[in-house]
Amino acid sequence: MIKLYQLEKRIINKFLYLFGKGNTFVIYSPQRSFSNFFRQLIEMNLFINYEQGKKNLNYYKHNPKVKLDINLKKNFIIFILYKEFNLWYESIKRNPADFFLKLDNFKIKPMTIKDKKKLKKYHKNFYDFWILNALKTKNIEFINFREVLNDDNNRFLLNYLKKKYNLMSNSIFKIPTTVRFSKTINKKRILKFPITKDTQFKKINNLIKQRRDLLI
Repeated sequence: MIKLYQLEKRIINKFLYLFGKGNTFVIYSPQRSFSNFFRQLIEMNLFINYEQGKKNLNYYKHNPKVKLDINLKKNFIIFILYKEFNLWYESIKRNPADFFLKLDNFKIKPMTIKDKKKLKKYHKNFYDFWILNALKTKNIEFINFREVLNDDNNRFLLNYLKKKYNLMSNSIFKIPTTVRFSKTINKKRILKFPITKDTQFKKINNLIKQRRDLLI
């Protein structure tokens, strides 16, 4: 069901498009990688459309085989939401959502939570594709999960996006209080969870630092 703030934003965004000031964003991440929280954070604070891929699977947020075509490169802000593997694995172990059910849609062989090596490869391949393309596509924005655990960080992110992409924003900063599939975000538990600083983690953080300050 559409929420009131989403309806209000859609009406205003239509007017912005008439004046050539409309923008659209897409999100890509594996399931259980804070995509619902991040979408709400953006929609609550910035005037920008969200393309969720109902009519085109290429824009579906959990698509592991995106075709990065000219339209996607030129007409969208592309957010890649990164959650390091160990944190992600714990998340899908607690609640996989529709992760295992959707694999067949992308011709990926069935897996279970016990297939940790296969899941690690899936996770690595998902982000390696975007790491490779971020080097030559300026509108790809990586967000590290640990960055959005702090309200001040979220303010910084929103201001950065507002300035870079010339977006309009609400006068009052808002944080999502309820998120689909997650009753609450246990920030203390996550912050205590050891960071796995593997090669991929370092590459993504370096890409972030080429565009803005890294907030962890």
